[in-house]
Amino acid sequence: MGEWSLATDVCALWLGGFNDNNTPYRYECEWVECPYTYMPEATGTDFDRTAPMLGPYGSNTLSTIQNGMCPRDSTFFADDQVQRLAECVINIFNGTVEGHFLWTVRNELEPRWNYVESYDKGWINQNTFEANRGDVFTQ
Repeated sequence: MGEWSLATDVCALWLGGFNDNNTPYRYECEWVECPYTYMPEATGTDFDRTAPMLGPYGSNTLSTIQNGMCPRDSTFFADDQVQRLAECVINIFNGTVEGHFLWTVRNELEPRWNYVESYDKGWINQNTFEANRGDVFTQ
């Protein structure tokens, strides 16, 4: 059994720990507005989006919400490169393990950790899963 994502860097919020990051970024992360609560107004609460940084944090602030902005994967790689990554990952897993899955079905912040959005963007699709393993390694 295996799990995978289409992430190309360690930028995902809290990937390396809560308000910490155990690995330096390879490429500049994209900073986007943090998601709002999905809870009803009567019970949901939001954080201070004007705060320069929300603590506590660990050994660094690489994965810390700053001014209401959250880090997410780098935009260094283009969509066609992410799709190629998906083809390779899926074909490797298809050939080596009994089962595998993309880490999350839905993620409000990270498209490359999100099955639904990855499918909608065309990074993964039925053709990806049916691709001939040899084709991926010879192109």
